[in-house]
Amino acid sequence: MKHILIIIDGILAKHFLERLCFEKGLDYFFTIVYHNEESVDLDLKSLHLEFHKFDPTSPARLGKIMNKAYSQAFIYMQNEFETRKTYEVLRSFDEKLELVIMDFWGLQLDDKHTNVTDARTSLSRRLLDFLPDIALTAQHIGLGMGELMEIKIPVGSLFAYRHISSIQQKRWRIVLIYRNSKIHFVRPSFVLEPNDSILVVGDPVVLQTIFHNIRGKMGQFPIPFGNNIFTLLDMKNMSYKTQELLIETTFILARKSNAKKFFIRIINPKLNAIYFTLKALADENEGIFFDFFNTNFKNMNSFLENNDIGIFLTDTQHFEKEKKMLFELKIPILKIGNSSFANVTESIILSANESEIENNANVITDLSTQLNFNVTLYYYNPNSQSTEDMEEYFRSISRLYDKNVQIINKNDENPILNLQYREDLLHFVSFHSNLLSNGFNKNFSLDLNRHYYKMARNYQLFIPIS
Repeated sequence: MKHILIIIDGILAKHFLERLCFEKGLDYFFTIVYHNEESVDLDLKSLHLEFHKFDPTSPARLGKIMNKAYSQAFIYMQNEFETRKTYEVLRSFDEKLELVIMDFWGLQLDDKHTNVTDARTSLSRRLLDFLPDIALTAQHIGLGMGELMEIKIPVGSLFAYRHISSIQQKRWRIVLIYRNSKIHFVRPSFVLEPNDSILVVGDPVVLQTIFHNIRGKMGQFPIPFGNNIFTLLDMKNMSYKTQELLIETTFILARKSNAKKFFIRIINPKLNAIYFTLKALADENEGIFFDFFNTNFKNMNSFLENNDIGIFLTDTQHFEKEKKMLFELKIPILKIGNSSFANVTESIILSANESEIENNANVITDLSTQLNFNVTLYYYNPNSQSTEDMEEYFRSISRLYDKNVQIINKNDENPILNLQYREDLLHFVSFHSNLLSNGFNKNFSLDLNRHYYKMARNYQLFIPIS
């Protein structure tokens, strides 16, 4: 756990600590230094707080607690001289420690590792908000309940190197991107990078989840589409083998991926071995349940949204039959293949569209890393265009996930011709609206995604594209 040092004194200090203790989900340990007992409430109980009473302007005393690797330090004191002296003592121990100083006097510090917060300016700005015809600042806009949030994307975030269009935004939206002190308006093709800051709006509860997802490490699929797995079994219209494969795949994904829960919904129940197996499991797992009212795929949307579903499992027959409905869900659809998911060893991407590949690269590499699959990109390039930018992009993704991506540049042969007879692949497909038509002209299309049906022997993950 990371450590933060807080040096406090004065009438506002106690209120600050009380607010700190009310915050939930803290991932830091706070060392509190105070000189006057009136500045703190020693009855505060928190596993994240450690109290020390001494004069922080004393190098000898402060040096005793500087053996920890503090990621940040706050100086929140009411005396200007003591604030300056404490700052100098901290700097004598660590020249690069990130400092935040509450300033009531107009301090002038030439220090790139110190952020001086002018309390007078903040208070004046807040008072101006009450005057007529004055625009509200972002800090105080809205209900003040957390519906507006700025989030910095750290190195290693699953949102890094991701196109805006590939981020599923349910009950929240990205409205602005800040990069190198410049504002960028949201475009579907915009690629987020580490150290970008995004301005997001939405349900305060959802934004808290999004914040932790963005700040978390990679390897979180099915996030950002959702947290859970959903499998629909139609015992009347699916073969016995198909049902077995769907159940097995669900359990493997639940075990190996970052999904929090799985749901198996059974419609048109029939008395067979699978029924009794699932019935026994349902007694221990609330995610498995029998639906005696619905007889088809309809009326599933509200359940999927309310249970934060991030990936939907089905078979080839039902995928083709319900393709339009599945497309409108805007979540990844995993269609099972002909053999066990345990036999799959390699993830493949087949495309002739460079921007489309980059759009899906993060999801592909993320899931493949979790499942420990090799990743191969077959890029059909009949015009022999330069692929230098695409290869550099995948090198960045490879470093981020510590996962090698092999790129095979095909300019003379459609890779589907050699791959369509294998059954050990996970084929990633960009789920565009043009996949919904089943006209004969799809056989002549240069869009390899429209030829996905030729790879039906294999497992296929259809990734939604706006």
